[in-house]
Amino acid sequence: MSNKYAAYGIALRAGTAQVETGTVVCPTGAATGTGNVTVNVTDGSINEDVVVGVVTGDLVAEIAAKLIAGILLDAEVIAVYSCYGSGADVVIRKITAAANDVALELSWTSVALGITDEAASVDTVAGIAPVEIAGVTSITGPGLGVETVDVTSHDQATAWEQQVATVIRSGEVTLDIVYDPADDTHDATATGGLAYRLKNRVLTWFDLIFFTTYEWTFFGYVNGFEPTGEIGGALTASVKVKIAEAPTLE
Repeated sequence: MSNKYAAYGIALRAGTAQVETGTVVCPTGAATGTGNVTVNVTDGSINEDVVVGVVTGDLVAEIAAKLIAGILLDAEVIAVYSCYGSGADVVIRKITAAANDVALELSWTSVALGITDEAASVDTVAGIAPVEIAGVTSITGPGLGVETVDVTSHDQATAWEQQVATVIRSGEVTLDIVYDPADDTHDATATGGLAYRLKNRVLTWFDLIFFTTYEWTFFGYVNGFEPTGEIGGALTASVKVKIAEAPTLE
């Protein structure tokens, strides 16, 4: 733990969650038989088989949806990965950022169902272990908020307005940094740099730590990077991060 971290008790780390993608392929465009597909998720610590049923005539998108639903029922897999997809693609993504696991594979096999076996998935996004962002002088946000709707009606018993909560808005995180273009956490060319993450639209895993004990973790996009250089002053930058999914607040 750095002296600055111990003294001020707040840090923001950024990393990249590894993503693997498998694609359902049927040469005829649909399953030609009824039976089971065995899906396997393997990494450096788990090796899980999931058996999923398909029927004759299932289209590739329907098969992919069934594979996703089956994976989401496996407790060991979903403890480490989220699973989703679009069309024929089946995607697993680590829940947190970590160094790239070369052993991670998503595969499946079937017998005489007209479905091509998937022997090896595509390493769509390489994992990057989280690193504390250097030179942070101020962190603001996220600006969490709940929208409300007025449901006051003529037949209610009191004259007080009535509100119901609707959408929870995640808002943005703003951080000010002493900008060092050569620092790997700031750089526009290093894969872990904030400027790199912005220009390449990288979905990033963030970990906001309060007093070494409390953590808010979330996926988001770096959607603003504004350097400022004043005569006689330090080169600084204001960086914005838009939260993309529901954060975990601990």
